[in-house]
Amino acid sequence: MFGLYPAGSNWVRHFNATVAVRPLQGDLVKHAGFTAGIFHQPFGADRGAVLAQRDSCLVLAESTASENPALVVVPDVEMQNLLWSFHSGYANQWSGRELKVLTGCDNWDSVLRLAAAQYAKVCDDVQKAVEGTLVPVAIESAPVPNRPDPVLCASFSNDDDVPWLPSDYLFDSPIPEVPTCGL
Repeated sequence: MFGLYPAGSNWVRHFNATVAVRPLQGDLVKHAGFTAGIFHQPFGADRGAVLAQRDSCLVLAESTASENPALVVVPDVEMQNLLWSFHSGYANQWSGRELKVLTGCDNWDSVLRLAAAQYAKVCDDVQKAVEGTLVPVAIESAPVPNRPDPVLCASFSNDDDVPWLPSDYLFDSPIPEVPTCGL
């Protein structure tokens, strides 16, 4: 169903879900920081509809109506093109500046490491979602102070609710005002 993608088979991972697409999408968005997809088909008809996206990776579903959909994780179109260029011998067509704009990395070694790390993390999270073991990441919060900050609560000695303006701000100008367009 999904076929081949420009980056090659090393950048495709298949999953068989046991829950419908919408609840799976909700879990990925709520618990793993994905952005919900609108089920468009960036690689063409019958090549997968975007269920969710994170970093430079897409989670594609074969069908939005299936109760047990097949899923695939692939790099997004932009990263697919970069990976294809690299693996096809066209890496020198991309300057360091272009790589930096597209990926945040200025050389191919960094691009490949970044893509591999993001891809592995997305695959792990999708695997957990398919297995039903995806849980929200615990967010560490800063300790809340018991009392308000004394510096913010204290008013300044010369604070009388008057805006801080130059002393001559409210005086008339000795030069009469003239319209700029000369009407």
